[in-house]
Amino acid sequence: MPRRLKKSINKSILERMEQTKCIYLAHPHGMCAGVRRALQAVDAVLERFGPPVYVLHEIVHNSFIVNGLRKRGVRFAESLDEVPPGSVLLFSAHGVSSAVEQEAHRRGLRTIDATCPLVKRLHHAAEKADDVLILLGHRGHPEVEGTVGRSGAGRTFTAGSREELAGLPDFPAGTRIVLLAQTTLNTEEVRAMETLLRDRYPHLESAAAVCYATTNRQKAVRLLAEKTGTVLVIGSPHSSNSNRLREAAEQAGAEAFLIEGPEELPRERLLAAASVGIGAGASAPESLVRQVIGELGRLGFGRVEPVHAAEEETIFKRPAIPEER
Repeated sequence: MPRRLKKSINKSILERMEQTKCIYLAHPHGMCAGVRRALQAVDAVLERFGPPVYVLHEIVHNSFIVNGLRKRGVRFAESLDEVPPGSVLLFSAHGVSSAVEQEAHRRGLRTIDATCPLVKRLHHAAEKADDVLILLGHRGHPEVEGTVGRSGAGRTFTAGSREELAGLPDFPAGTRIVLLAQTTLNTEEVRAMETLLRDRYPHLESAAAVCYATTNRQKAVRLLAEKTGTVLVIGSPHSSNSNRLREAAEQAGAEAFLIEGPEELPRERLLAAASVGIGAGASAPESLVRQVIGELGRLGFGRVEPVHAAEEETIFKRPAIPEER
């Protein structure tokens, strides 16, 4: 091939590459150490005992993972009444109250505690509260229910927004008030609510903090919003941390979409976009991220540029598995 023609072809290829719409990929994204630990526990129980295996609530809040486990013989129960006596039962990564744990043992269930160690740390902090505990979190979420159910405080209050904080009562002088937070909340919102509470309760003792994975993923999507006006968050609609990622991207100025997979891509919006950012919730598998990237390729997106917010090396040891049923 003549050198001039070869040079022309190479130039054409480079020009097309430069014109390809860019995908900015958040790092870190997807599964955190607590989710991996919980899923490793399910795999180990299935391998040792075979199906059926019971899990109290969804092991993690991701429909793709939960549906896959159902096909393997995992049964998800909303209460202990749904679990036959003598069954093997896993507590989900979100944790349970002490009352639930005690009742499971009373019923003779073989329990494996897949609670995230960072949620366990929250439980221990709640147990140490004595007068008043204020827990920032969403009512009805398993992590909140489990933490409230382990509170050692005489009075425990849950607030999920600044508006709900206004409904908290005044407390007598000398009351010890402890503030904690659900591990998957919006980091900026937690700081704002803590500031409001400190103005009202000057002697507030705060250990309110979201976990490292939530912090890092929110930081990453905020960086995405600095590079592109469109951000996709891969996660399930009932996932707290995935919803908070969408909120974080929107607060940073991007138009954000929470999607469970490539079939939910906002195609009309993407056809008009010059670039797009991708983040993923802490329970989203990497396979879904790759599927979304593959489908974006069919919509004219090609280049993938990483956007680094933090490095993660956290690994949690898998919980112990009973030897026999």
